[in-house]
Amino acid sequence: MPLYEYDCRACHHAVTIRASFDDESVPRCPDCGGEALTRLISQISVARSGRDRIGDLTWIDQDVSRRLRSQVGGALTPGFRATLDRLESN
Repeated sequence: MPLYEYDCRACHHAVTIRASFDDESVPRCPDCGGEALTRLISQISVARSGRDRIGDLTWIDQDVSRRLRSQVGGALTPGFRATLDRLESN
């Protein structure tokens, strides 16, 4: 069940409300009971298994690889060089 974050315009408290996707009820501030809530854009999280994270390095920016390569000069182990090559090919 997702969490939704709001700012209560009446009491100015940050409010987190757990509600289902199809819940159409008007949320109320648990502090003051008001309905004047402004929905906030909040951070998301994507759950992935360890196996998925190991095999998928596309979340790393290709520029990170280039910056690492330029900072260390030529002192790269073959394994690290192969990892950077793979990152840059995505």
